[in-house]
Amino acid sequence: MRIKQIYVLVLSFSLLFLGRFHAQEGNLHMTKVPVSKDTLIIDSLTIYQPTFQAFCNGQEISPTNYYFNGITRKFYYSGECSDSLFLAYRVFDIDFTKIYQNKDTSILFKNEGKQEDFFYQADIPKDDFFGGSSIQKSGSISRGISFGNSQDLSVNSSLNLQLAGDISDDMKILATVSDDNIPIQPDGNTNRLQEFDQVFIQLYGEQYKIIAGDFWLKKPKGHFMNYNKRAQGLFGQYNWRDDNGNKWTAQGAGALSKGKFARNVIQGVEGNQGPYRLTGNENEPFIIVLSGTEQVYLDGKLMERGQEYDYVINYNTAEVTFTPRHQITKDIRIVIEFQYTDQNYARSLFQGSIHYESDKFEYWLNLYSEQDAKNQTLQQDLTLQDRQLLSEIGDSIQLARTTSIDSIGFTSSQITYKMIDSLGIDSVLVYSVNPDSAIYRATFTKVGFGNGNYIFDRFTAVGRVYKWVAPINGVPQGEYAPARLIVTPKRNSMITTGAKYNFNDKFHITTELSGTNRDLNTFSNRDSDDNNAFGSNTKLVGEFRLGRDSIPKWKLNTEAEVEYRTAHFEPIERYRSVEFDRDWNVRGRNYQGQELLANATGRIQHDQYGYIGVGVQNFTLGDDYQGNRARFFGDWKQNG
Repeated sequence: MRIKQIYVLVLSFSLLFLGRFHAQEGNLHMTKVPVSKDTLIIDSLTIYQPTFQAFCNGQEISPTNYYFNGITRKFYYSGECSDSLFLAYRVFDIDFTKIYQNKDTSILFKNEGKQEDFFYQADIPKDDFFGGSSIQKSGSISRGISFGNSQDLSVNSSLNLQLAGDISDDMKILATVSDDNIPIQPDGNTNRLQEFDQVFIQLYGEQYKIIAGDFWLKKPKGHFMNYNKRAQGLFGQYNWRDDNGNKWTAQGAGALSKGKFARNVIQGVEGNQGPYRLTGNENEPFIIVLSGTEQVYLDGKLMERGQEYDYVINYNTAEVTFTPRHQITKDIRIVIEFQYTDQNYARSLFQGSIHYESDKFEYWLNLYSEQDAKNQTLQQDLTLQDRQLLSEIGDSIQLARTTSIDSIGFTSSQITYKMIDSLGIDSVLVYSVNPDSAIYRATFTKVGFGNGNYIFDRFTAVGRVYKWVAPINGVPQGEYAPARLIVTPKRNSMITTGAKYNFNDKFHITTELSGTNRDLNTFSNRDSDDNNAFGSNTKLVGEFRLGRDSIPKWKLNTEAEVEYRTAHFEPIERYRSVEFDRDWNVRGRNYQGQELLANATGRIQHDQYGYIGVGVQNFTLGDDYQGNRARFFGDWKQNG
């Protein structure tokens, strides 16, 4: 304490000396004040008291006739004067009565009397919208001006901002904000992708999470409902524990779906590593695959993306090429599942789920709905005639075709045709460059051999030319038609509810019910009887130790499962094994009806070496198919 007093005394004398020297050099103030019996404050800065002088009628007043304090700047005159008082003095540059400090001493406290700890947090500037240094901020903002001799003056702006950190004690933020519209996707030649177009703001804590912008929707709890969706909208999740300590989780989302699910089964070509082009659900030849959504299987085994792994993919051209790690032959089974952009309609998505979990009982309820907005088309324009056609065809979407012949007049920059009658058939298009008759333009669609009257003829400098071929006995001999495919608006919904009960730590039962609604053409009310379907699944699992003393490391695992689905049951995405159709030899066969799948499995397992098991299965599909299967399987490793 004595050292502190000496330090303060030395500091005071130093300030007084420096202040006196500075006051003698400058800062001379002169002021005129009225004669008053009240105490006056004569300046805003501390006055160097030895320099203070008071004058009345040009004569200096004796200090015995007034009171003055240079620190407080208080002045009181007790004498008489017929005129105003004139004051002269010098001031310091600072006000000694004001508190100057870098840290607030009020937050000093003693830690159990052992030592003095000091904590300090700088004041957050009022103009800091994001809450101070606890949030890490990075990014860029740019402004640009463009002008030229053939364009007007324009101002360009771009913003890229990343935020991460704490907003409060129970709220964190994670955000990527950008006003750039990037039309490209990352290259699919690396194991990990660098997303360019992820724009979102996420607020989260220990019990909740809220996302606005781009996000992924993952598979919820349950058997039937399976999806891995990219969406753009609003997502929320909240979890809590009730009075008994049981856990609840609720979540919901409303968004625009960025793409639709597709599954391609591709026949491998001997010695051809690719590229293999992917097509959409409507056989669209030119699609854009959403980055990171693909799953590639060879002979039922999931492949890994990357030049040093199994395959690479060009998302913008929808082409998959396999690396030399796996040689493609005619016997290789290639299955690729993915999501692709579908710009025919605006596509909305709604999802909700609730999950309850206790020590012995578990319950869940899941809702999912994805539908096209039929009155909000994007890249295809529907006329009144097109809408009338769609309302009449029901679920026969292969009939959703309209003529693409258009009379535009002759133009040398496009392929044009003239229209003639041939063999009693009118409206036959014939390629021509005659300006008097070549006034028609058409878009040809591949409809399969025997379904069209045109074939591909040749290439020209401005496009492809198609030629009409005469039908034989009324059977078309071509594979192209001057028609345009109309993609119908669709809806796919599913609801599942299930429960799991643990009899003890070795024996439990799980059951789930599911309902689906799939409409292939929401413009039409026809063929709606097959929209709704129902499914159920029940599984019984047991685990039994074979002994405690003699064989304590052996146990028996048993499982019995029954799955039932009515006809026209349509899941959101595949939930069965990727080779299910091949395992039961039903791929490519038009079997229809209700499905019943029964499975019983038993296996003996050693805690160190592995397991050996046997299983029997039965699969019944309507009245057309019934199959039985037995399998022996194992995974054993001992002594290397």
